[in-house]
Amino acid sequence: MTMKRLVAIPSEAVSEYELSGYSTWLPRYYNPAGMFDEVWVPSPLEPRQRDAYGLRLRPVTWAGFRRILGEIRPDLVRAYGGGWSAEMTCLSRVSGIPVIVSLHDSLEGSICTAVRFADRVFCVSSVVRQNALATGIPGDRLALLPNRVDPQVFRPLDKSKSPPGTEFGPGRYILHVGRQCNQKNPDTLVRALALLPREYRVVFIGRGDAKPYRALARSVGVEDRCSWIEAVPNPELVHWYNWCDCMCTPSRHEGFGIVFIEAAACAAPIITSDIAPMNEYLDHGSTAHLVARYEDPSALASAIRDVCENKDYAHALGQGALKMSAAFKQQTVELREKELYVESMERGARSLSPTEMRSLRKLRRLALGRFLYNRFRAGIGKAVHKCLGINTVTA
Repeated sequence: MTMKRLVAIPSEAVSEYELSGYSTWLPRYYNPAGMFDEVWVPSPLEPRQRDAYGLRLRPVTWAGFRRILGEIRPDLVRAYGGGWSAEMTCLSRVSGIPVIVSLHDSLEGSICTAVRFADRVFCVSSVVRQNALATGIPGDRLALLPNRVDPQVFRPLDKSKSPPGTEFGPGRYILHVGRQCNQKNPDTLVRALALLPREYRVVFIGRGDAKPYRALARSVGVEDRCSWIEAVPNPELVHWYNWCDCMCTPSRHEGFGIVFIEAAACAAPIITSDIAPMNEYLDHGSTAHLVARYEDPSALASAIRDVCENKDYAHALGQGALKMSAAFKQQTVELREKELYVESMERGARSLSPTEMRSLRKLRRLALGRFLYNRFRAGIGKAVHKCLGINTVTA
C-alpha cells in the first residue's frame, strides 16, 4: 500500500504555535481526518530536527528545499499564508507534485506574486477570495476553506466565578482575545473602558508588545481595570469565553477571525467590528453585536453596555452564536479539506509554459536573495536588542 505524504510549510516555526498555546491543536490541523501517513515540515524557521505532534520537523535552507522535496516525494505540498512560505513553495516546484497555498489575509498587497504558480489556493473567507482574485489568481484555482472549531473543546460550561488558576473580583468583565497589535484594536477598547462605569474591566489575552497599550491605559486612568495575559493554552480558553460578560475584539481587519467561532461555540456574547469577514458569518442582533464605528470609543462603549446590561439580549446573542458555530465544526471542515486534497491529487500538478518557467526562475533568484537579506537583518536586530536588554517578544 502506497504511503500518503504531505509537506506542510507553516508561516511560523512550530515553536511559535507552542508558545501561543496551540500545541494540542497541531496534529489534526496539519493532518485532517488523519488522511496522511506522514506529514513533513521542512522549513528554514525550524531550529532543529525533531518529531512532534505527528509532524516531522526538519530544518532546511531555502536553496535546499527543492532537494528535500525530491527525497520525500510527497503527494502534495501546502504552504500556509501568502508570504515567504508561499513564495518558497511556489518557486521551488518539483515536477509532478501539486502545490497548494492557503490564504488567510484580506489586506491588499498581502499575497506574494509567486502564488500565481500554485495549483490550488484555499481561501478562509470570501473577502480573502476577493483579495486573491484582485491579485490575478484565476478563479478556477480558488476554493473556500474556513477555519474550524472543536466542539468537544469549545462548548458551553456552567458559569464559574473565575477561570481556573485566576482570581478576579466582582464586576463586569470584557474579554479581548488576540495579539497585542494595531490589527486587533486594543487601543480603542482601552479608550472605551475609560467611558464605562468603574465596574467594567478588560482582560487582554494574547502575545505581543503590550507596553504601548498599558501606557495608554495608564494615561486614560484605567490601568487598574486592565489585566494582561500573554498566552493561555488554547483548550483553556473555553473557561475564559464562558466566564466573560462579553467577548470584544474589534479588529481593524481579519482574514477570518478564529477567536469569534471559538467564542460562539461557547455561547459567549460577541461584540466586534461590522466588517468582512466577521459580518459574513455573524449577523448583527442575532449572533453578535456588530459595531460600524469600531474605532470610535464612545460607539464601542455603548455597544458593550447594550450587551452587558441587558441579560436577555446577551443570552439571545450567545444562543444564536452557538447555533451559527455548527457550520464550522472541526469534523465538517476537515471533511471538506480532505475532499479538496483528494481533488487536488486527482488534478495533479499543472505544466508550466516556457514563459512561466522563465518568470519562475527569475523570481526564485530575487526571492531567495530577499529572504536571506531579511533573515540577516532580523538576526542583527535580535542581537542588538539582546545587547540592549530590549524585549523582542512578537505576536
